[in-house]
Amino acid sequence: MEYEERKVTASRTSDPFDKLLSSMIGLPNGAHTQPTVIQAIDFYGNTTSYMIQTVRTDEGVTAFVTLVNASGSVRTILPQSVLMAIDRQRAAITTKLRRRHGKRLAEERKAAGIEPGFMKKKRAK
Repeated sequence: MEYEERKVTASRTSDPFDKLLSSMIGLPNGAHTQPTVIQAIDFYGNTTSYMIQTVRTDEGVTAFVTLVNASGSVRTILPQSVLMAIDRQRAAITTKLRRRHGKRLAEERKAAGIEPGFMKKKRAK
């Protein structure tokens, strides 16, 4: 049996998105999600698709986002520092809204003559 010698013409990708994603998936002690696609349709009917995949390694968490719309596609890598900033901002907004809602409820109860639970006197039995 004769074997033909074949040249490999394809080289490893030079795209940083592909390089990082392929190097992070399959590492020991690592994990990754399946890509999730979310479609957003604006008021004019334009559709934008977001494909999101998250990879966790010993170094941290990284998100890979591909945005596709009529004008083309954009691929972005969100490192752990960016994901942490997004989480902090979301938590800060949640805290602000809870405080605002709590103050409004307290004012409504005060106007209705309802005392807060910590101000009620203990009743003698």
